[in-house]
Amino acid sequence: MPSDVIFAPADPGFLRDRYPTYRRLRDEAPVLWTSLNGRRCCVVTRYADVDAVLRDERARVQPEPGAVPAHIGAGPAAEFYRTLPCLDPPAHTRLRRLIMPAFTPRRVQGMCGWIAEIVDDCLDAVAGAGEIDFVREIASVIPARIACRLIHAPESDAETLLSHQPALNHVLSQGDLTPHALATADDAARFSFDYFGGILDSLRGRLPNDDVVGALLAGAEDGDRLSRTELVTTLIGLLVASYHTTRVSLTSAVHSLLRNPEQSAALRAEPGLAANAWTETLRFDAPVHFVWRDLAAPVQVAGERLDAGTHVVLGLAAANRDERRFPAADRLDISRADHRHMAFAAGAHYCPGAPLSRWEGQIFLTRFFARFPDAEVTADEPVRSHDLTFASTEALPLRLGRGA
Repeated sequence: MPSDVIFAPADPGFLRDRYPTYRRLRDEAPVLWTSLNGRRCCVVTRYADVDAVLRDERARVQPEPGAVPAHIGAGPAAEFYRTLPCLDPPAHTRLRRLIMPAFTPRRVQGMCGWIAEIVDDCLDAVAGAGEIDFVREIASVIPARIACRLIHAPESDAETLLSHQPALNHVLSQGDLTPHALATADDAARFSFDYFGGILDSLRGRLPNDDVVGALLAGAEDGDRLSRTELVTTLIGLLVASYHTTRVSLTSAVHSLLRNPEQSAALRAEPGLAANAWTETLRFDAPVHFVWRDLAAPVQVAGERLDAGTHVVLGLAAANRDERRFPAADRLDISRADHRHMAFAAGAHYCPGAPLSRWEGQIFLTRFFARFPDAEVTADEPVRSHDLTFASTEALPLRLGRGA
């Protein structure tokens, strides 16, 4: 059967609701051969297979050591591409070692006070509005302010900084990268290198080592040989990852809970379920749908031999709905005890910001549903993005109701 019969990434029906296609892939074609960005690849969607590839040292994120995929070119976007998720050891190991001290559970918990202040301030700002676009007025504002706080950028620069973020995402997506999108990504990367270079220069020698930026600067000054380009690229990557993932996850969480009123009612009745609710909504609708690996040696996947050099596209969101792993996987259940979802990937590239995301989600869900217990979605079909990897809801109209 031709691959496009099962998996047609540009099809409007797929873009409205991707999960029926993911189910069919898991059931009928757990290893599907197709082409993305002009490159032959296989799409893998079952939980056990995705997990195994992510943990396999033979599966790399670079086609060759130090290489950038040809379709990204050799401009500023290619330099941006060398962020933490796109590096293999030893570069990945070194950068991760420098970043992780700033994301320990104890240090992340220490951020909770100012994160809660940002959340409360944002909810205060919409109180009394009646109807809002949740994405524009809440889900975009909170992560923008948190990201700026993390990287020591003025909040007044947030709109300018984050206006470039969608263009940079195109470079990391497994969807087709058009010449126009690449040119836009080059412009965004060029701006970001200039801006963040200035941030680093202004902060050098002023920050403690347990600060995210301070840890990177300390590593550079301790002779770890981080170049200026590596420092700036890492900082840009932190901004993009922190902002995008939180914006999409907040939107998906609220949308999923309000579309399942028995679950939002359970959360309002028992606010202590907020942490579990956040984890379950990440499983139910992951912020990143696909990641990739290139095989340095042959690997067996779902009974099929994949040769060295194979480009493997791994369906994180599809794996999270695999009924072989999660009973009643298409049902949102905030009391679910199994938390081993793929929203933060797995293996060596497991997201270092996962502890921060958990606290952000717990704080937000507790406060939002206490503040607006009657909130409801007012659109039958919210606007969805067309990006294959970074699927997101672009607008979510809400009526806030009592408490607003």
